[in-house]
Amino acid sequence: MDLITQTVLGAAVGEVVLGKKAGNKAILWGAVGGLIPDLDVLVAPLFSEVDGLFVHRGFSHSLLFAFLLAPLLGWLIHLIHRKTENISIREWSVLIFWAAFTHPILDYFTTYGTGAFFPFSNYRVEFATIGIVDIFYTLPIILALFIIPFYKRTSLFRRRLILSTVFITSLYLLGTVGNKLYINTVFKEAFAKQQISYDRFKTTPLPLTNFLWMGMAETDSGYYMALYSNFDSEKPKDFMFIPRNEKKLQGILENEDLKKLIRFTKGYYHVNEDENGLYLADLRFGKMGIEQNADYIFKFYIKDKNGKVDIQKSTESRSVESDALYNYISRIKGI
Repeated sequence: MDLITQTVLGAAVGEVVLGKKAGNKAILWGAVGGLIPDLDVLVAPLFSEVDGLFVHRGFSHSLLFAFLLAPLLGWLIHLIHRKTENISIREWSVLIFWAAFTHPILDYFTTYGTGAFFPFSNYRVEFATIGIVDIFYTLPIILALFIIPFYKRTSLFRRRLILSTVFITSLYLLGTVGNKLYINTVFKEAFAKQQISYDRFKTTPLPLTNFLWMGMAETDSGYYMALYSNFDSEKPKDFMFIPRNEKKLQGILENEDLKKLIRFTKGYYHVNEDENGLYLADLRFGKMGIEQNADYIFKFYIKDKNGKVDIQKSTESRSVESDALYNYISRIKGI
């Protein structure tokens, strides 16, 4: 998920674990514990463009990381607060463990792919049930954390508010799994009705809510793609064909960085050319809007310089115009 969501989730977890004893300090250190795994973005630029994709949500998002981080940071927090708070190293460590552990758990439900079992396996978990930004998950936590500091740490209302908020958002997250199963059924029926034969298919929630989805059916030459909102009056019927165009990569397919990039996309990619040259787009993340000419969110330019392949992520402006955002929100509401 986005940095804001992960930070406030960590803060909420901190309040649940140690709020009655540490008060607002539990919120603060929970936020730190929830944020730390995403600090891998500071390390990623030290690697190549492609390797950096795997550094993010790599070791710091593994199941092992929280076990290593918790005692170290717990000890440090204890040193900072030992004169003012009668809280043991173990208690601070438990807080950090759950704040850091729930971070990757939430990321497993998104589309990017997260290295849960690193360093023992490079397999990246990707349930793709919730968007990287989902206001219905994040806003309730932000609201609760805004209210809670105004109440004493021993307040029953404070305790009930944080527990009910975590319960409701967790229930919402579980609901995204059920919604995805429903969306899968919708697209399977739509593919069958349109007589689209496919090798595999994928459904991905688009940002802001869990109500707008992209469905892709993969064939031997490309993908049939359509959008569907939970509020649509009928199943998808207008599928756009996106060619894979892997022939455009002829001669460089054995390049190691290119093979890694294709592995990162889980095989859902589109190759084409524009005014800046040859590019490969990761289709799992969709576009910067619902318009046909909208640019892909994850787009990498590939340049062959005297036999040496250079891959760079697109640095073009990614601003979204107001009318594009209006059209996107309107699409969420259904057609």
